[in-house]
Amino acid sequence: MRGFGRVARTIKAFLEQHGYYVHLGAWVDVIKDGKLVHDLQIGTWLAYRHPKRGAKASLYLFTEGPIPRYAKEWLKEYEYLLAPSRFVAQQLEALDLPYILMPVGIDVSEFVPLGMPKFIDVMSVGIWESSWDDRKFMNKVCEIAFPFTCYVHTRPTALANWMSYLYNMAKVYLSLSGAEGFNIPVLEANACGVPVVYNDAPATNEHAYGIGIKPKEVKEVEDRGNLLLIHVPDFEKIREVLHKLLNDEKTLEQLGREARQHALKYDYRETYKPLLEILR
Repeated sequence: MRGFGRVARTIKAFLEQHGYYVHLGAWVDVIKDGKLVHDLQIGTWLAYRHPKRGAKASLYLFTEGPIPRYAKEWLKEYEYLLAPSRFVAQQLEALDLPYILMPVGIDVSEFVPLGMPKFIDVMSVGIWESSWDDRKFMNKVCEIAFPFTCYVHTRPTALANWMSYLYNMAKVYLSLSGAEGFNIPVLEANACGVPVVYNDAPATNEHAYGIGIKPKEVKEVEDRGNLLLIHVPDFEKIREVLHKLLNDEKTLEQLGREARQHALKYDYRETYKPLLEILR
């Protein structure tokens, strides 16, 4: 399970550690002593509206581009808007909407270095099922990695607790994505001691630890009502940097150690603490 589902389940685990009961349905129902105390929605600005069920509501808002001004009419109805990255926060600031910055979190006790043999040189994770996913450039990963071994995981089929083993089999994680509101896989890879070579695009560049390569260009694209700021990767430069790193064992080991320390800052037990303030 990836994306919003992963975020929802991690938030559920966090809140239940603090005495709340959480039901995952169309959104996140937060319940205390048998009473609905908060509606938490997780997704894009286009997909949700305030549920108005008698409880305060928050939208953990994700976007890969500018939010149209007309969306302010329904976004301002929420008691709280939560931004998972500085990039998303900037889009809310452009509309003069108040927000709470709450970075996505991962379980750093689940994603850990395991000292396994490295069977894979380059790994990448990202759902790739429609034109909406073209911004991830998953079809270019193995082309850039060649002739090094490559594994691309494009379906949310692996159990969450298996992902740690997959990351640990890899020497480098490669992220080509041109637009993200958040990027959990780069954090999970870092937590497993795997450095990331990445297209230096929001919000991957806020989460990834490793080597970032500036994009060739930025273009605005509309897809089903969503505006995307696509940071087109510099594929040739990324290939050059990736191959150089794979041939430098000392730097790989150093970046791997530093990546683990970087990921510890995103432990969900810390990043999701703003929710406790909201629920008081």
